[in-house]
Amino acid sequence: MKAVLVGATGLVGNLILMEILNDNQFSEVRIFVRKSTGIVNPKLKEYISPLKDIDSLRSEIKGDVLFNALGTTIKQAGSQTEQQRIDRDLPIAFARLASENGVGLMLNVSSTGASLKGNFYLRTKAEMENGTAQYFPGRIHHFRPGMLIGERKDYRLAEKIGSVVVKLIDPLLRGSFTIYRSMPAVKLAAAMVALSKNPSGKPPVLFYDEILKCTQTLAV
Repeated sequence: MKAVLVGATGLVGNLILMEILNDNQFSEVRIFVRKSTGIVNPKLKEYISPLKDIDSLRSEIKGDVLFNALGTTIKQAGSQTEQQRIDRDLPIAFARLASENGVGLMLNVSSTGASLKGNFYLRTKAEMENGTAQYFPGRIHHFRPGMLIGERKDYRLAEKIGSVVVKLIDPLLRGSFTIYRSMPAVKLAAAMVALSKNPSGKPPVLFYDEILKCTQTLAV
């Protein structure tokens, strides 16, 4: 298999990259980044770009599966407009070109609560899901985890505090509230790679339980 990955320098994206590089079923992974990851691996093809003109990368966006792990915060982006460009517009642009180049499957990192009626962040994620889905009808899966737990390169105080709180709250979240449980980013990454190799029968939108089932299938 050959993979295309955007968002490879983020928390989940980097973990997806490591999963692919260590998986014998993948022969190649193409990543599109603003600066080099510094990783040297015969499977890895790294394209360094400011990611402003995605159409100029058209000929390189080729493979069997497209992983989208793009995501930022307003603080990092500097404005809501720039956050929308990164979280929504870039994934849609990659989806369009990947689909035109014959990529057969797309997997998105989204968020629990994604909704066109939600707040700015959740609405942006819902718009990303809808926008990418139009290019991969019936061939796309949106992963909607709760708070992701893992070591980020950038320090986020709110997430540090939140990770402590969710450890206390998670056991209380049962039934329909299970979808809000926190999840180790490494499990999400493993689940996405596992599903990419066997997408048959998997739901288009995956929440906490469905995501964990992917990793359990992998373990078997």
